[in-house]
Amino acid sequence: MRTTATQGTLVSFAYRDRAIRFFVQNPNDVIQKQHLQGAFYEYEELSIIEHHFPKGGSLLDIGANVGNHTVFVGKFLEPSKITVIEPNPPAIRILETNIGINGLSGIVDTSHLGIGLGSESGTATAVFGQNNLGGSHMVLGDGDIPIRVGDAVLQGESYDFIKIDTESMEMDVLNGLEGLIERCKPLIFAEVDKQNAAAFNQWCEARGYKVLDRYRRYQHNENFLVGP
Repeated sequence: MRTTATQGTLVSFAYRDRAIRFFVQNPNDVIQKQHLQGAFYEYEELSIIEHHFPKGGSLLDIGANVGNHTVFVGKFLEPSKITVIEPNPPAIRILETNIGINGLSGIVDTSHLGIGLGSESGTATAVFGQNNLGGSHMVLGDGDIPIRVGDAVLQGESYDFIKIDTESMEMDVLNGLEGLIERCKPLIFAEVDKQNAAAFNQWCEARGYKVLDRYRRYQHNENFLVGP
């Protein structure tokens, strides 16, 4: 079912006998187009997460975009909590809407929205691809988007599962979460850019992490599920 809302469309569909809702602002956007058609984006990647996610576990969703993965985990994988990290203002507005209309406000922590994670503090500008909000990347050095070290932002917090989709900044994100990862030993599902493949392999080897699953959707990157 589609309902026209202010500056967008509210889409409702049934998946596994549960009602799913997404707010679609741009019908030509890569991810939102899937939602408009009554489907989740990246079923193969979601299936990998589902296979490995611990029942009652906690998720740190870094690069949550409009909430595709957060909504899936929240509705079907029985998480105890989800923390979303998303720096892009246009995505944040849709993300917050999607969390609310799916009844997930009680388990999703949105207090860290508006910042990006990296290996050191600074600022950045978001560069948007045409009709691909999820493909936006951060240009470090100038801009009004704060970049913070994950260990400083998430002091004292624990997570069983970390998902990282940060458009080639995955190594900066991982290096900034060194303390949390050492403390919690979480499973990590990361989209790894081709240019970072060697560094990611070295990072995993140095910390005793092994590849448990993988999936390549695009030629320029690959998704890895790794664990200790």
